Amino acid sequence: MTELTDKINELYEKYGIAASGPRKRSFSELFKGWFTGQGKQTLPVDTEFMETVEELTDRIKDEGDADDAVSASLLILSQPKSKKFSEQDIVYAAMYKNVIKLVPLIPDEELGKINEAADKVPKQYRFPVYKDLRQALKERSETQN
Repeated sequence: MTELTDKINELYEKYGIAASGPRKRSFSELFKGWFTGQGKQTLPVDTEFMETVEELTDRIKDEGDADDAVSASLLILSQPKSKKFSEQDIVYAAMYKNVIKLVPLIPDEELGKINEAADKVPKQYRFPVYKDLRQALKERSETQN
């Protein structure tokens, strides 16, 4: 891992601790807020996490580092692991959008690893952004043939 991937890893570790406390929102409030843009605002801990992950993945994309792209993608796709919905896990699932922009940097021989990691995402977190990621991976795989 390089410095950028290390930073993403550290960010995920810190967020895992900071955002794991109880939240006072029902699942329907979460769903309404995330998918309609209505409802309660995102908590500051979630906003900071999402913005920082985006900044770091943008830097990886801009620098064109294939190793970082693979490592960051695998790390992002490693969460959530739980099959029980939580607000924190929905934030993790939203981060899949950052993997999409890294897909062009992933070497052909590493695409299988990324697809395997995507296969392990619990079904309940396969929102539209996940489907967009799978489409980007499929298109990328087709261009290698």
